[in-house]
Amino acid sequence: MHGTGTTPTTPHSVIVVGSGPTGLLLAGDLATAGVPVTVLEKRPHRTSNLTRAFAVHARTLEQLDARGLADELEAIGHPLERLRLFGGLGVDLGTLRSRFRHLLVIPQYEVEKALERRAVEAGADFRYETEVTGLTQDATGVTVEAEDRDGRPQTLRAAYAVGADGLR
Repeated sequence: MHGTGTTPTTPHSVIVVGSGPTGLLLAGDLATAGVPVTVLEKRPHRTSNLTRAFAVHARTLEQLDARGLADELEAIGHPLERLRLFGGLGVDLGTLRSRFRHLLVIPQYEVEKALERRAVEAGADFRYETEVTGLTQDATGVTVEAEDRDGRPQTLRAAYAVGADGLR
C-alpha cells in the first residue's frame, strides 16, 4: 500500500490527492475501470474513529449500492425514517422513490473504510503520510512533487491529477 519513487506516465494514469470520501470513491472507480491510480494523503493511515459526518442520504446510498457497498454499510448503520427539523417540522423519508427510504446514521470513517477497501482490491496505490508540495502541468500530463513523512522528496508523473483534499 505504500510506495516511493516515480509513477510512470501512462495515457490514462491519475494521481488523486486526498483520501476522504471523494478521493476514495474516485480512486475505486478509476482502479475498477483499469486506470492506474495513485492516492496521496498527508494524514497517516486511518487509525482513529474520529469522524466528520454521521449520516448518508438515500441518493448517496444508491451510488454506493451501484458499487456493491450499500448492503455492507446498511448492516452496520442505523436507518432513520423520520426526522424533526427546524423546531418540529416532521420529514417522513418513507415516501422517497428509492430502495433506501431513510437516512443511514453511520460514521464517515465506516464509509471511508469500505471505499478504501474497494479501491485497494481494485489495485489503487495508496501513499499515506505523503504531502503534495508542488504540481506542474505540460502538454502530456502532470508532475507532482511530494514529501514523505521523513521529508524525503518524491516526484510522480501521470496523465492527470485530481485535487480531492478538502477545503485546505
